[in-house]
Amino acid sequence: MSGIALILAGHGSHVSANTAGVVWAYVDRLRSWGAADEITACFWKEAPAFSQVLDTVLADDVVIVPVFTARGYFTSEVIPIELGLDGNASEHNGKRIQLTRPIGEHPRLRSIVDNRLRETIEEYELPPADTAVAIIGHGTRRHRGSRDTAREQALRIRRLNWFREVVDVYLDDEPAIPSVYRDTRAANIIALPYFLADGSHVRQDLPRALGISDLDAANCVNGRRVFYCEPVGSHESICQAILDLAREAGLPFAERKPPSAWRGFPIAGRSALLHTLARQKTLQFGQVKVDRRRVWHSDNRTEGKTFTSPAALRAFLRDDPFRPLATSADLPAGWQVPLDAPEQAHAVLETLYPGLIADWAASKRGALKTDALKAIGKRQNGLFQDIHRLPVNVIKMALDKVCGGCVRRPTWWPDAAQAGKDLPCRSACNLWLSTARQMGEAKL
Repeated sequence: MSGIALILAGHGSHVSANTAGVVWAYVDRLRSWGAADEITACFWKEAPAFSQVLDTVLADDVVIVPVFTARGYFTSEVIPIELGLDGNASEHNGKRIQLTRPIGEHPRLRSIVDNRLRETIEEYELPPADTAVAIIGHGTRRHRGSRDTAREQALRIRRLNWFREVVDVYLDDEPAIPSVYRDTRAANIIALPYFLADGSHVRQDLPRALGISDLDAANCVNGRRVFYCEPVGSHESICQAILDLAREAGLPFAERKPPSAWRGFPIAGRSALLHTLARQKTLQFGQVKVDRRRVWHSDNRTEGKTFTSPAALRAFLRDDPFRPLATSADLPAGWQVPLDAPEQAHAVLETLYPGLIADWAASKRGALKTDALKAIGKRQNGLFQDIHRLPVNVIKMALDKVCGGCVRRPTWWPDAAQAGKDLPCRSACNLWLSTARQMGEAKL
């Protein structure tokens, strides 16, 4: 097929809904704008995985925008390796793939930073001459470039002579966050997270490192008043930055309002789903049932809550409590989604189980490509390097713990006993990899 696909590549999390949640919010908005024929996301720690997302879209031209604040370890190493890219322009099964700069390098971030600082000054009536600013980046010792954008923002604000002092500090690098109290003297400190997601780092790790407890008011630490800003990624103009970056690829990304909130989804596997629905009338898919009129949880005793938008459905099923594995067999019941047309069933299932329909359809036609554990271990250069060398008993323990509570069958491990599951899992997910690694370390 011809067409254009836009994919946002984020980090995801095993502990916070907001880390991937902010990326899905961007996706929802871009779909509402009709920005591309197919729009989706992919993640390191959640589904769909970096390594699998290209098989969920059918467009000939694909642009991937990294939802990261800097050109660091993930944007320069992990994403290209996991997606099998050869530079910023590549090909994959006949698709033309282009990888853009990360969002954090876009000039719009400057105005977002300035707005956050200005809003804090005005709200708390802070005198700039007695106020210090700390731009907080993530950083990583694995890639020095991860510090660049936060440091550049600090340098830019320092040159404006707007505040008494401006420093850049890092969660996972030097100078560390607590150094702000050593390296500044102003009575007031504005701490600005140069992060995109309002996730566990922003809500827990950064405040803990700063020694603050109230994120919405002044805190007193070491005799200084500390004011904590919202992260830059929550600003409404981020989606415009995403489109700007995507358009640098030379493709006509446009804003045109689609007729339904369920448009703009990745479409690989949709025809197979509709064909199956036409033949079977009612389809059991994981923990849900689908017919031509609605999608609902198999365990519903009543029709329950009715959802008419992807964002509302996703929040109900994923966020409270947070379910880091979309296919875990604990999907909340008591809901339904009425369908305006049978085609909408695909979008609903894609919201429930991101990326799964493409694998299900490939399995149906005998074309599913599994990703052996050995292949994963060999392409990794980080925590999961040589994961395939774990003792078999540890691998089986992790299979029982993670895969035993999932609606998918781990086809990537032939000896896995997962009877009664007809939804395939082509590759060990990040949650399994993390669990297996921890189990392996505990055995040492």
